Amino acid sequence: MSVTTVKVSNVSLSTPEGHVEGYFSFSGEIEYVEMRSGDESSKIAYVTFKDYQGADNALLLSDAKIDGQSVVITAATDYELPPAASDPQESAGGSRSAFEKAVGVLKHTAKKTKDFGMKHRPEFTFDAKVPIFGGKGNVGVEKRV
Repeated sequence: MSVTTVKVSNVSLSTPEGHVEGYFSFSGEIEYVEMRSGDESSKIAYVTFKDYQGADNALLLSDAKIDGQSVVITAATDYELPPAASDPQESAGGSRSAFEKAVGVLKHTAKKTKDFGMKHRPEFTFDAKVPIFGGKGNVGVEKRV
């Protein structure tokens, strides 16, 4: 039997479940995500995929960063889904697709980027020279814009 759940260790304490779910949504269709407390500086996430291929893809991402913190991804061979994983709303077709999850992550990232820009007010300036074309194919002096 193939493993469908991965254990994600060293997850930042400030990382919400949605970030973990969004990060792994590109690996395959996710069935359930469970967050548990780890040590005083990190927590552990268990990500269960609908099939073993999602878990295999996720294992390739080990040593990647989620919210700026390197995580360790291993196969969770002894993990059992909690009773909450069989939510009737989810089994009735209420689960979101990987695309919808990705859109949610992108919207969140765009909002954080906008908030950063509003807070820090970066100023961008640039200088460019544009050639001026005269009649009869002549190129004139460059003009600064």
